[in-house]
Amino acid sequence: MNILSLDTSTPVLSLSVRTNSSYEERKIIGNFSHSENLLGEIKSMTKRAGIELKDFELLICTKGPGSFTGLRVGMAGLKGISLASSAPLVSVPTLSVIDESVKSLWKGPVLSVIDAKKKKFYFRLRVGEEIVISDRDGNPEDVIETLKSLKDILITGPDAALFASKLSSFEDLDITVDPEAPRCLSYALEKLGMEKYKIDGPDDIGEGPVYIRRSDAEEMLLAKAREAKGE
Repeated sequence: MNILSLDTSTPVLSLSVRTNSSYEERKIIGNFSHSENLLGEIKSMTKRAGIELKDFELLICTKGPGSFTGLRVGMAGLKGISLASSAPLVSVPTLSVIDESVKSLWKGPVLSVIDAKKKKFYFRLRVGEEIVISDRDGNPEDVIETLKSLKDILITGPDAALFASKLSSFEDLDITVDPEAPRCLSYALEKLGMEKYKIDGPDDIGEGPVYIRRSDAEEMLLAKAREAKGE
């Protein structure tokens, strides 16, 4: 099965192409512009795999939370390929994919984090098979009391080190920063995407990214609306 998996939810690009006879994944960190370079990377990988864009049979991407622009670029790009190839598109929550990328490697609690800017983070906490804190937007201090009650906690995700630095002033936290973060998310994304596709089928054509937080433009509109009402 020819599968394209893509994560553009953070500045770290994870991308993979699978065929019946090959698999290639890439992780790109640095001054990479998703909007300018993404299609070129996809075309290069499909060429090496010996297929064309029209040959894809399943497309998988992350749907957020994460960068507003990055998520739009990734999902819009795959929707375009979906229209051209008739391949179904499936999207998976970003923090679930980050968690899945270490699930077989770490048996203790896992806190998956992404820098949400404005001194906040998107995060998700799993203990065993239980999601103790589902995807949310908040401050590191919001999870302190929960973390104090746990042992052998792994903090992972592209901004794991930054999040952990915010906790450095708190004692009695048994935490480890993922030494391999940021990881390439392609394999975990493909796994969860295929599972979702088998159970739920493809995304609805109108489905879009999940942001959790309102964009700056939305906040400005709300502020103007409140101002107009004299609030």
